Amino acid sequence: MANFTSNDLLFTGYSKTVDGGDNPKYRGVLDREKVDKTEEYEVVYFCNQFLSKYNVPQTKESFQKVERLLHNKELKQENLRADLIKWIANNWNTIS
Repeated sequence: MANFTSNDLLFTGYSKTVDGGDNPKYRGVLDREKVDKTEEYEVVYFCNQFLSKYNVPQTKESFQKVERLLHNKELKQENLRADLIKWIANNWNTIS
């Protein structure tokens, strides 16, 4: 898996700790299925995971592109990991 960190993120203002509805001790199905786009560690993990699964350059620029696409207005209400990954993969070459 790619190994970029929070220092490589493009955007700021993420929660550095678990926020809102998350239970920090819960590591079950919902954590595997959903992404909290406000939590720094989840965004970093998601971006690294995407880079590892898809044939895209393993660069900081690609890491930040995943982050930008993750926050695209079309995904505002989406938090299911599979749907986010599918949308980003389908739009990788059409949106910069």
